[in-house]
Amino acid sequence: IRGIFEHAYQLLTSYFAEVRLVDPNFVFDIQTTSCKDKRFTRCFWCFGPPKKTYILLRPVVVIDRTFLKGRYHGTLLIAIAINPRNHIFPIAFLIIDSETTESWTYFLKIFGSNFYGYDTRFIVISDRNVKIINVIPKVLPFVIHILCAFYISNNIKTTLKSTKIAFRMVAKALTSIDFDKTNECYPEYKSSESSIHTRYSQGNMV
Repeated sequence: IRGIFEHAYQLLTSYFAEVRLVDPNFVFDIQTTSCKDKRFTRCFWCFGPPKKTYILLRPVVVIDRTFLKGRYHGTLLIAIAINPRNHIFPIAFLIIDSETTESWTYFLKIFGSNFYGYDTRFIVISDRNVKIINVIPKVLPFVIHILCAFYISNNIKTTLKSTKIAFRMVAKALTSIDFDKTNECYPEYKSSESSIHTRYSQGNMV
């Protein structure tokens, strides 16, 4: 019913060509080995028109990766944004053999050139991935890179268990006044704030 993996990868170029007939702004880049059999190495795609799509989205992008299941496995890198109605909007994808510094560099370069350009400030959210942390300042030096609050919260559950509830309250504070009030209500968080800041501050992200 689902076909075979080899045939599915062989159809990628034809499939993307058909998509481009419907969406002329569709962006894709399929790379193969230089040998005669042209083995698949990686594939990037994003639905367009990228520049116009960006205008409709909030200037916040979340990037992450997940593992692909199947005969050939692989890794999927993805970038998503949020529209004005708080709906998730997937914007760019990359299929690769494995997650490396080079693959993140390629992904963020082509993503940035098609969506934001290199002179536009926006926020990138990720987990505490050393590869991402090292690549972003080089490829997208104008972005503001922050760590995911959910990721930090899950880490605090194991490293600072007594502060996990307080951290969630602090993370949800929308103003400095709310932030200060939360600190006063949870003295156990305030006493641990220094160690949390040291562990997850910009200078200690790696």
